[in-house]
Order: sequence, then C-alpha cells, then structure tokens
Amino acid sequence: RPGKVAHTFNPCSEDVKLKFEEITSVINPALDKYFPSDSGVRIIAEPGRYYVASAFMLAVNIIAKKLVLKEQTGSDDEDEASEQTFMYYVNDGVYGSFNYILYDHAHVKPLLQKRPKPDDKYYLSSIWGPTCDGLDRIVECCDLPEMHVGDWMLFENMGAYTVAAASTFNRFQRQTIYYVMSGPTWQCMQQIQNHGFPPENGVEG
Repeated sequence: RPGKVAHTFNPCSEDVKLKFEEITSVINPALDKYFPSDSGVRIIAEPGRYYVASAFMLAVNIIAKKLVLKEQTGSDDEDEASEQTFMYYVNDGVYGSFNYILYDHAHVKPLLQKRPKPDDKYYLSSIWGPTCDGLDRIVECCDLPEMHVGDWMLFENMGAYTVAAASTFNRFQRQTIYYVMSGPTWQCMQQIQNHGFPPENGVEG
C-alpha cells in the first residue's frame, strides 16, 4: 500500500512559514514510528514543487489597459489618483501559465521590469489574461505605478504546475520558453560537456 507525502508542498508560496527541512524533520521520525519497515506500507516522497518552483520566471507583456474612474461622491478630495484604477491585460493568463490560480488557489505578485521612479504615483490595479473570459483574472488587486502597453511584468517561482498544464483556449498559444543561466554556470556546463565531471577531492581514479 503506497502512500505519498509532500507532493503539494510549495516552498515559494507567501503563505509558507516553515522551511522544507523543518517539515521533514517532523515527518521522518513520525514515519519511522507509525510506519516501520515491516508495516507493509511503502512511503513515496514527491516534493516536486520544492525542486522546480524556483527554476522558472515568467515574463508577460501588457497588451492593453483600461482606465476605470470611480464614481464621484461629491467630496472635495484633492487626490485624484485615489479616484481611478487601472486594468491591465497581458499576453498570458489562467488558461495558460497561470492555470494554478484556478486549481491551486495560488496568489502571485508582479515584479516590474522597469524600476519605478521615487516620485511615481501608485494606483489600485488589477491584472487580467488575454482571453476576455471573466475568470481570466491573474491579480485581483495590487498597487502599481501607471504602466503602458508594451511594458513587461515578471512573476517569480513559476516552475511547478504552470506551463505543463497550459492550454490553447481561445486559440492563444503557449508561451515560448528561453533557457538562461549565469556566465560562471555556463562555463561550468561547458567544462563538464568537454571534459566530464571533475574528480572528487582532486584525485583522478
């Protein structure tokens, strides 16, 4: 009788307060106690998210935006910025790489490719996918400086249960994947490819 543990653990979620190692330090002794080797139960650990969540960053492009003016209530508020919000539409959504928002109730936070200026005003904003479906909402509410069509947003920790489950709903194609690495890592990979792994402790065997 197999049993699975850790297959839904997401170490990159903002809701996670514990580290993976702290969780395993509790789980492993409990498994040894309640499911010893002669219990007939085989435990399979599948911490897939732990290994791949941080391996992928998603870049999305703003393809449209909409200014929404709140109804005036007759107050003499001089801060007009608080009376308007922006809706941004990007070229990926919950039917693509963000599908885990629907199925896993994930919460994502955008990073801006252009660094805001210190004096930029921030506006209440929402971020939407490209499909025109009312469910295609990526971020319900966040504070952003005014952005423009063509600007880029980045989303970190998009390596687990994202592009693997993307669809082509409404004929929107899956996103292109680009593989990148740092210069030192690239040099190390080239060395391994050309000469193999270096011997342990500097001793060839």
